[in-house]
Amino acid sequence: MKPLDGIRVVDLSRLLPGPMCSWYLAGLGAAVTTVESPDGDPLRVAEPVLASGQGAWFDALHAGKRSVCLNLKDREHRGALHALLADADVMIEGSRPGVMARLGLDPEDLLKRYPRLIVASITGFGQTGPMRSRPGHDLGFQAVAGTLSLAARFDETPPVPGVPLGDVGGGSLTVAMRICAALFERSRTGRGCWIDGSMVEGTLAMIAPQVAEMSATQENPTPGGEMLTGGHAQYGIYRCSDGRSLAVASLEPKFWARLVDCVGENVEPTKEALAAVLRTRSRDDWADRLGDACCEPVLDLKELAQHPQLVARRALTERDGVLRVSHPVPGGDVSAARASPSLGQHSHVELARVGFDSSLLKENK
Repeated sequence: MKPLDGIRVVDLSRLLPGPMCSWYLAGLGAAVTTVESPDGDPLRVAEPVLASGQGAWFDALHAGKRSVCLNLKDREHRGALHALLADADVMIEGSRPGVMARLGLDPEDLLKRYPRLIVASITGFGQTGPMRSRPGHDLGFQAVAGTLSLAARFDETPPVPGVPLGDVGGGSLTVAMRICAALFERSRTGRGCWIDGSMVEGTLAMIAPQVAEMSATQENPTPGGEMLTGGHAQYGIYRCSDGRSLAVASLEPKFWARLVDCVGENVEPTKEALAAVLRTRSRDDWADRLGDACCEPVLDLKELAQHPQLVARRALTERDGVLRVSHPVPGGDVSAARASPSLGQHSHVELARVGFDSSLLKENK
């Protein structure tokens, strides 16, 4: 059994933060039903589209989930949603504050109607405050949280991060953790709750030590100049003779000593000196030599499926020729191997399961 076996999640969200939150919960064993509008999640048709007809991003996030198609602006369709919620443990939504209330689905009213339900609202800025209704995306959330200010700059401008930390870390993972905590609390109290998940605040939490340091010194960190942002020679990314890169994380003296010993010469702990040495061999040659010194090759995505550690841990799963990341839990490859649903594929069976006659629904428009 998995930790969340028997837990039912109704996910009204779309795009990345909410669906990835329920992706984590599905990996933990929850049964996830995604409720989509007649137009479907925009990621369904986002390029590239796979042979199955699903967008690659949608396929990755929705493996094993069920899809019910409802037009929540229609009263009968909202009745169908209520039938699903009466049987659910968790509801996830990602609308801006006030949208659910305008649909007659105010989270506070839902909790009165379904006292054991856990409602998780994932928004950029939270349910309160002067920016509560402001639209946004990951880059803006990271900007307000301060994380963009920490990296090395080019032409005095912070780079666009390679990973949407605000969406995934501040949103998906943080709210998934809070949902699990709420489920545990409910097991003791019998009561659900409303989770106000702000992606800005979830991202801000990840730099709590840096904020504390700034407060103590009254100085902003130097962009790209601190120990963990590239300011030390022993912690950085270096180009090798074949044009590929090596990640050097030899922070502790014992690891730096191992690096110096493997290099075979007395390397000064400066970026310039280390860069000159590492340019003399290929990335994989250095990775083989320096693995015990906390150095690893910077892999591109095409290399992941051949990496022996990822293979041994079954961290990646292939289905119909498409590579997926396994859920990071025991048996996660089994969950990732399941198919993603077509739009509304499970509408009739899911509504029948909760005793709702789907013939009562007007045609989706």
